[in-house]
Amino acid sequence: MQPLVTIAIPAYKATYLCESIAAALTQTYQNIEVLVVNDCSPADIASIVKAFNDPRIRYFVNKENLGAKDPTANWNECLRLAEGEFFCLLCDDDLYAPTFVEELVGLSERHPQCNVFRSGVRVVDAKGTETDSFPASPEWETVEDYMWHIYRGLRRQTISEFMLRRSAVLQLGGYVALPYAWGSDYLSTFKFGLSGGIASTGLRLTTFRDSGANLSSDNDNMDDKLLAFKEYIRQTKEIIKDEKFERADDILPYIDRHYDNAVIDHMLEADAEAFFRIIANPKLFGVTTRIFFKYLYRKLKRR
Repeated sequence: MQPLVTIAIPAYKATYLCESIAAALTQTYQNIEVLVVNDCSPADIASIVKAFNDPRIRYFVNKENLGAKDPTANWNECLRLAEGEFFCLLCDDDLYAPTFVEELVGLSERHPQCNVFRSGVRVVDAKGTETDSFPASPEWETVEDYMWHIYRGLRRQTISEFMLRRSAVLQLGGYVALPYAWGSDYLSTFKFGLSGGIASTGLRLTTFRDSGANLSSDNDNMDDKLLAFKEYIRQTKEIIKDEKFERADDILPYIDRHYDNAVIDHMLEADAEAFFRIIANPKLFGVTTRIFFKYLYRKLKRR
């Protein structure tokens, strides 16, 4: 029988992969497939997958490592290989509660116009201890409302908490590619949700593991990531302009502040060589006089 839902796991890290696969397979909603895509990992991913001996698992190995510089290339490969009407992308160290798929399929039935469905999120550390949770969302909202809350710090997201209508996402070209996927998850969500809005459950059915090995925790290649973030901001502003959002004047200043903080954080963490590279290329990195004085203020506060 054709699976209704694909849970795709782009696999590279092996530490928690067994737990992630088990969480996918123990869903109360049974009409699923679990797609594991090995992104040329140095770990023995095949043995971990084989140990489950479950016919619902389909296993693939990429010919080359796609995720090193562009994780979205691997996300889109998972999307291409999927067979379900709905698509979930579960990171190889995150978890789903047993009712994740059941609850989100229910959302899709109540909101048939939607392409984007999401659950609440709890955050755990490397040992599995809960450290945080994401703010709750209403059961349905427009992308404009979602953006307003995102840039005011009232929404947070990861890539794992979503279920997407696969045909609509493919028609839109898949996940938006940015270097190191810096901002790709947010920009993709905005794009996918423009038609039909975003449906959410307040139940915390996704566990995001903040283990220190996440892409967002990696300080390497920060120059490229900052440039990717700059492009993410530019494209987000284009969406607001093209869609003629009524609250544009209320959203745009907070987007600018969002980027200011990203630049300042990078400047504060950069070594001397990286810092002077940023200062020497203010137009490239978007360092305005306003940002520089904000940086000095925060630098002084740290002392």
